[in-house]
Amino acid sequence: MADVFVSSLVSTILGNLNSLALREFEIASNLETDLQDLGSTLSTIQAVLQDAEQKQWRSEAVRNWLRKLKDIAYDADDLLDEFAAKAFLWKARENMSSKVSDFFSFKNSTVFTFKKAHELKQIRQRLDAVAEEKNKFHLTEKVGDLEIDDREWRLTSSLVNESEILGRNEDKENVINGLFGSSLDQNDLSIYAICGMGGLGKTTLAQLVFNDERVERGFGLRIWVCVSDAFEVRRLIKAVIESIDGSPCDIKELDPLQRYLQEKLRGKRFLLVLDDVWNENYEKWDGFRNSLKVGAKGSVVIVTTRIEKVALIMATLPIYHLDYLSDENSWLLFKQRSFLMESEEGYSRLERIGKQIVLKCGGVPLAVKALGSMLRLKRRESDWLSVKESEIWELPDDGSGILPALRLSYDNLPSYLRQCFAYCSIFPKDCEMDKSQLIELWMANGFVPSRGRRELREIGDEIFLELTWRSFFQDVTEYHDGTVTCKMHDLVHDLAISIMRFECYMYDNNQSFGSPKQIRHLHIPIQPMPPSSYERIHSDKQYNLLKSCSSVRSLILGGIGLTEANCPPLKHVRALDCDMYQIPKSLGKMVHLRYLNLRDHGSICIRRIPNSFCNLVHLTYLNLSYSRIKRLPQSANCLLNLQIMKLSSCRYLCELPQGMQHMRSLKCVDISRCDSLEQTPPGIGHLTQLVELSIFIVRKDHGYGIGELKELDLGKELSLKELDNVTGSTEAKSANLIRKQNLRSLSLIWGKQAGEFPDNEEEVLSSLQPHYNLEYIRISCYQGLRLPSWLIDLPNLVLVELDQCKRCSHLPPLGELPLLMVLKIKGMDAVKCISSEFYGNGINPFSSLEELFFDSMPVLETWKTVEGRGNFPRLQILVFRKCPELIELPKFPTLKKLRICERESVLFHPDLGSLKIHDLSGLTNFPSGLLQNQTHLEELNIESLPDLRSLSNHLDNLSVLKHLKIFSCHKLKDIPEALQNLNALESLVLSGCDTLVSFPGNVNGLTSLRVLKIFQCDRFTSLSDRVMHLTHLEELCIWDCPMLNSLPTEIQHLNGLQKLTISRCDGFTSVPNQIEHLTSLCELNFEYCIHLMSLPQGLKSLTTLKNLDIRGCPHLEKWCKEGEGEGWPYIAHVPCIKITAYDKAWYSKLRRSHGSLFTRFGDWAFGLASKLLKCKPES
Repeated sequence: MADVFVSSLVSTILGNLNSLALREFEIASNLETDLQDLGSTLSTIQAVLQDAEQKQWRSEAVRNWLRKLKDIAYDADDLLDEFAAKAFLWKARENMSSKVSDFFSFKNSTVFTFKKAHELKQIRQRLDAVAEEKNKFHLTEKVGDLEIDDREWRLTSSLVNESEILGRNEDKENVINGLFGSSLDQNDLSIYAICGMGGLGKTTLAQLVFNDERVERGFGLRIWVCVSDAFEVRRLIKAVIESIDGSPCDIKELDPLQRYLQEKLRGKRFLLVLDDVWNENYEKWDGFRNSLKVGAKGSVVIVTTRIEKVALIMATLPIYHLDYLSDENSWLLFKQRSFLMESEEGYSRLERIGKQIVLKCGGVPLAVKALGSMLRLKRRESDWLSVKESEIWELPDDGSGILPALRLSYDNLPSYLRQCFAYCSIFPKDCEMDKSQLIELWMANGFVPSRGRRELREIGDEIFLELTWRSFFQDVTEYHDGTVTCKMHDLVHDLAISIMRFECYMYDNNQSFGSPKQIRHLHIPIQPMPPSSYERIHSDKQYNLLKSCSSVRSLILGGIGLTEANCPPLKHVRALDCDMYQIPKSLGKMVHLRYLNLRDHGSICIRRIPNSFCNLVHLTYLNLSYSRIKRLPQSANCLLNLQIMKLSSCRYLCELPQGMQHMRSLKCVDISRCDSLEQTPPGIGHLTQLVELSIFIVRKDHGYGIGELKELDLGKELSLKELDNVTGSTEAKSANLIRKQNLRSLSLIWGKQAGEFPDNEEEVLSSLQPHYNLEYIRISCYQGLRLPSWLIDLPNLVLVELDQCKRCSHLPPLGELPLLMVLKIKGMDAVKCISSEFYGNGINPFSSLEELFFDSMPVLETWKTVEGRGNFPRLQILVFRKCPELIELPKFPTLKKLRICERESVLFHPDLGSLKIHDLSGLTNFPSGLLQNQTHLEELNIESLPDLRSLSNHLDNLSVLKHLKIFSCHKLKDIPEALQNLNALESLVLSGCDTLVSFPGNVNGLTSLRVLKIFQCDRFTSLSDRVMHLTHLEELCIWDCPMLNSLPTEIQHLNGLQKLTISRCDGFTSVPNQIEHLTSLCELNFEYCIHLMSLPQGLKSLTTLKNLDIRGCPHLEKWCKEGEGEGWPYIAHVPCIKITAYDKAWYSKLRRSHGSLFTRFGDWAFGLASKLLKCKPES
């Protein structure tokens, strides 16, 4: 049953009526009396709201009264918001030297005041009528909101973890015994189902089993997938693959996904947990299960489900029915969550009541935890009795499946917590919700109550913790970058939806919504890509919904990009999260907007900000990252309430508003990776609330000096640029870096002209010592002779970069840093030797270092090891670039990847897993032993060796090599012969190999090859007939090979080929009809093959083909035209066909930039070649 929240909104309005900005406006506009009367009426109504909100689930009349009241309250809130906006603009005008908006004009102000006074009068009349109506409900006045004990807001942990799982040890042992028992199907995949009602702890039990040491030892591969409502086979296979790989899967089509998954599972004993399954369609399950039947004997799938029918469909082993918790364990769990101690006074009375409450929970852990958390630290007997005797226990089951205990726990929340929780229904089920975004959205909608001078974000953080502790949020996770996410249990999500179903709506293409005008919060998530014929209908449906939701206050768009043309009049919106391809002028009319987050997919198209932007005076959060703007307009100084401004990766941004010192609310200015920024605005030191500033550019002028940072408590990352403008030690110390304990990353960058060596650089750097909490330091373009001694006094350093410190001849003792994991040293022209000084005085130097980079060290000759004190015990990646004099490397026992580039000789190191060699001019042949002894090498990249002529005999011993890339080796002649013994090779990429004419040669050794890509090989003419032996090939791509004119008929033997791409091959004219034998082909792409006239009739036989993409092929475009083209009958069966028109101007530009063989010979050569190929040149 939907609830109507009003009390928190009324509290917000009453608070706004007392705000300084509104008081200034009402005096100036002669509206004092009207606004005071509005406040008086609202105060009278507020006194009975708590009683009305509690009675609404028993009285439809009360609920309707609340709904009418809320509609009026929304209008009043918007009107007061516009008054406050006007006041803020007046205040901003005082800080501006010129007129910034027509909004300031006298005429505009007079019209505005007259119009809004009329609206205020109408709202008061409506409110008076509603206030009169309340009397017939006999509502009781109650003072104050439900409050939480102050101690509850002083929790010390930042995240909540379950300390103990009670009462499930026996269940865990039973399930584990089932996984290893004799009843397992040894010849097929075993399916073990855990079945029980929602909230019993099925997921928790599966997690206990999944993480048990015996299970970890018994299964070589463990995979966890949350299934939830949608059992879509393709999505599930991708989820399984991503769980195995630990990274996103880019494969889109079902057949290649299935094949890739089977390769991952083949021969391995795996455990797959499918959590929260609802699918009752056997065909879907059978289609998914068939993809799994390649594992070793003893592989098991665990399924958790609420539905007995689902378990019966899926299980091959006896179903495990999860029982309720015993009364004893339920009581123990309740005590744990309520902090009830036996030593407390009155324990026996509370125990008696508590056990009666626990009995009402029926042994459901989720309900027990919710009520236990609700009564946490409450010790009045009356509080416990009110829970035990609540009428909610007696409500009839409405079929929603929502536990009365959850509803009771929710009803006992203060109104602002109820509003914050219920708002989360705007997110999809099982969605990972970002804590920071959630708090910003709460704040934008006015859900976070103000408490004196405390920060709203701090209060929002406490609300998040409170909802977590009360079990409304779960699976709270903190990532390495500080991002915190959470989820809601599906029963809890159902509760949120039932409460807010009239106001919060998440778009689903398969559902309709009765009254869009009631929607206040709308989310249109990214939808699965529909068939091309329905794409326009699907998009139109979304836009029509968007236009019809005229009262929306929160708008989250995942699949729609807004422009000037399609942006609806969102005049009530307060939070907007979307792709925006250009900022519409109408944005300036969204005067209520607090939160604006433009996603990077759309923002990369944004080049300018309209002047009307200054009207968004309520804005507190702005994200324009990745946009192409060059400057923010000076009128942005009007955004006096702006707290967070994110402009990260705005690479064209050169200027910030000069009056930023007036934006006193700013807390975060993220301008990281804004490489074109010329200066930071003056007077930054006036922004006393600033805690994050990515870049500060030092100038000698007043207001631009480094002393501006003195009183700022900056955190996260800070890059200080042009430090050559610091006059000396005293000024450097005024930055007060040593006291900035929240700073985690610091870059110190000088910016002088070459050849200038000021005398004070060493004393300046010495005086810029940061706090010891620092984790990352970069020192760049420093021209002193010595690096500072304080480097080794930073014990928490994880990453160090020394860049262009050209005059330093010695490396500091960085081996003494115990946590250092990544070290990058570049452009230290004076360093000749890596000596014992580098290791320091520790017993185990570089004990944590995993990645080490040396770049542009022109005189580095020797590397001396230190005997008896360890030798980089964890080093895995070592990179050398432009280190021409270094001849010999020490041996690193754990080294896996070595990269050598831009030198004349090759450094040798045995037992590598990955080797990259590139930019070695003058090298005609590899030294003996470089590759022959690399028996563990799995990945080899050879790139930009323009003089390399031969690989023969160098690759023969690479018995486990899986991935080989050869790029830009223009004189390499023996590629086919050199590869003949690579039995384990799975992927091969050949690019820019100008001597390659045909491939493959002798392919006896390429029996495992699955991916073959040939790019920009100008003389490549054909695949040889030996291609028929590449029987495991799954993907074949040929790009930018202008002499290729067809494919061999032997391609018919590639039964496993799933993807075939021919792109930008000017001379390609035909495809053999034998393509009809490619029974596994799923994806076929032809791009800018301008002389390809048609496709063979055999295409009609390819029943597995799912995607046909034809781009820029003018003849094929006509040949394939739907319903009219000659070839349409041969391709009509393909589910997804995309045909992109030929763009001659774009293609000409492309050919010029590529510089293919034809282009180099000039236009006459292209015409001649066209005649030789019996094709007409394009007109």
